[in-house]
Amino acid sequence: MRKALLILVCAVSLAYGGTKKFVVDLTTGETSTLMTRFFGGVPSTADYFTARGERVEIAVIIHGEAYKYFVKNLENTQYGVDEKLAADQETILAKLEAMRKKYAITLEVCQSGMHRKGILTQDIYPFVTPIPSAMIGLVKWQNEGYSYIPVH
Repeated sequence: MRKALLILVCAVSLAYGGTKKFVVDLTTGETSTLMTRFFGGVPSTADYFTARGERVEIAVIIHGEAYKYFVKNLENTQYGVDEKLAADQETILAKLEAMRKKYAITLEVCQSGMHRKGILTQDIYPFVTPIPSAMIGLVKWQNEGYSYIPVH
């Protein structure tokens, strides 16, 4: 009986002890930073840990100037005049979809800032969840044990 209990305790410890959790505070409005630090850095960090047999859980809080990368209907927003963003939108969406599929990332957007910028919920991608504020999201995830990673 003791041996079975010890095996169970070890199995549970391995299942939960090997999870790396981080929350990305995504505020950058610079596409080059998005491409290198977000689309480059987040997957390489996740891959580093998964290659070592650890699980990875990733949450992303979107606010600041990063809203524009998560708007599906640019023409309905202030970003509709940004020709470079419109040209990059398909590439950005493809990278977001690939990251979401591979890493099961949770994406949350600050609703308070969305409203200030005139962005409606129907104008953002359906896989992004509006939350009351970025601070609420950051506090929530960090209190759940997620390490803070800024991408500004």
